[in-house]
Amino acid sequence: MDIKLPFGLQDGKLVDISSVKSGLACNCICPSCEQRLVAKKGEFNQHHFAHHNTIECEGAVETALHIYAKNILDKHKRMVLPPVYLNNSDKLIFPATEVTFEKIVLEKRLNQIIPDLIVFIKGKPLLIEIAVTHFVDKFKESKIFELGYSVIEIDVKGLLNAAYDRIFEYRDFEKLLIEETNFKRWVNNLKQNVISDQLKKLVTSKKVFHSRPYSYPAVDNCPIDKRIWKSGYKKGQSYALVDDDCWNCPFGEVTRKQKYFNNGMMVNEGKIREVYCNGHRQEEIDDIIAKFKRAKNY
Repeated sequence: MDIKLPFGLQDGKLVDISSVKSGLACNCICPSCEQRLVAKKGEFNQHHFAHHNTIECEGAVETALHIYAKNILDKHKRMVLPPVYLNNSDKLIFPATEVTFEKIVLEKRLNQIIPDLIVFIKGKPLLIEIAVTHFVDKFKESKIFELGYSVIEIDVKGLLNAAYDRIFEYRDFEKLLIEETNFKRWVNNLKQNVISDQLKKLVTSKKVFHSRPYSYPAVDNCPIDKRIWKSGYKKGQSYALVDDDCWNCPFGEVTRKQKYFNNGMMVNEGKIREVYCNGHRQEEIDDIIAKFKRAKNY
């Protein structure tokens, strides 16, 4: 949906379209360019603000939503964090958890990045990115990993679409922002990283071969039985295709194929020669995850 501006600045305070008078009587300016706004509150179209006698400001919606989301989190000082899963799997590590913020810091530079919010939970920092049209890209993700912070991204545009019909329902938006997890994702989770590092110690190397007749890279004896040979001398034995199965498997790590970031783009190079797999050590994996699931904080 094409989002129209639901907020304006009135006497330096962000207000929503439902709380002001129609037309120029709204006495509002644009949060981004500070030009005069007119409140359009007709019977058929979305209620929204528009620029008066000037072209629409491209950054108005994004700026307004950033301010509004930050105001909500600062007001309530709590939020439900999304669940944490083992990488590329549906194996739950931590369920969705409501946390309380002890302190909130706005847009403080951390080395090469400036997160929208830094909140402190039980003395530990959590970075929050408010995304409207610009989401965290691979380049920024790599910088976040280097800094070693847990980071959540909130899709505020998705939230707005869920709360915004003909009339903007700000109470619905507030509730969704605080309680809903479908529009939140972990960019980085430190405990998830620790678990992943421990699981890597359980791996066994599997050599890659090229299966006939298509020469797809594959590995034999897949411990989670991704695929089964249906004919030939290997009939009944398990195997996995590296690109389709191992690459996104929580129990496999493809090696000899380098991944790096170039201007925010992922580039793959090198021939795949082996896969590190720990799928055959399920009980040990479950024990490691169980230890971390007992932790009460994120």
